Amino acid sequence: MYDDVLTDVKSTLRVGDTVVPLIFMSDGTHLLNFSGDKKEWPVYMTICNLSTKLRQMPSMHSVVMIALVPILIKNCKIAQQRLDKEGQTNREVLNEVLRQVLHPLTFKQNPCAESRYYNVLCADGNFRRRKPVSAAWLADCPEYSDLHHLERHVCLRCECPKNELGDYVPPDKQHPRQDHNPYQMLSDASTKAANAELSSRHVHRGFNAFQHIACIVSDLPKPNLLHTMQIGMHDHFQKWIFHFMKTDERLDKYNALWLSMPAYHDPKPKTKS
Repeated sequence: MYDDVLTDVKSTLRVGDTVVPLIFMSDGTHLLNFSGDKKEWPVYMTICNLSTKLRQMPSMHSVVMIALVPILIKNCKIAQQRLDKEGQTNREVLNEVLRQVLHPLTFKQNPCAESRYYNVLCADGNFRRRKPVSAAWLADCPEYSDLHHLERHVCLRCECPKNELGDYVPPDKQHPRQDHNPYQMLSDASTKAANAELSSRHVHRGFNAFQHIACIVSDLPKPNLLHTMQIGMHDHFQKWIFHFMKTDERLDKYNALWLSMPAYHDPKPKTKS
């Protein structure tokens, strides 16, 4: 599917044109605990074809903030039906903000293909045509679920069932990739059967701004190391240790060691096995 996007882009290029892959980054940031707004949700942008040395120099301003996404309301002390409706409204607000941010860049529905190119002043003093293409979106896994209308704790690249996450899958039995085009068609149909199909695929109904830009939505997520390794693998390792100790009848000793760990900075002392 990504080859189709590249083919579509290459077909509109002229001699001297340059494709500029864009990298977006976002993360809800905790600010303070005692007054005012406690969080902010910035969205940053940079480009792929920069050297690591230049990208890491603050004086180069290679990463720029392009938006502050609104912090959506989350009220858990209401009836489930109203809570679901509130969640749907929040997703619509989020995607409308993203639509406004992404529309000037690579919006597919732009009636004029030429308007998706920009004349940029280069280092040699000449202007050249640039074609921006969304290449990656760096965020944590829960945020991807919110951005892509997916339920929590599902794979961002394929339609792997929740109960099979982490299991080995042979190469000839790979799960189908996340394809957001049929998701949008099912959402627009808004029938009982269509909503049930979306639910079976762990997808929320509604407009998704990423489905209208020149990219493959399932290729955008690039989860950071903290969530893919340090947190995810630690949880998997703990469960493996638990079953190993239980089988070897050493679980009581393991729990005693776990509960004996003292507090250190923020982590509180353990009170449960």
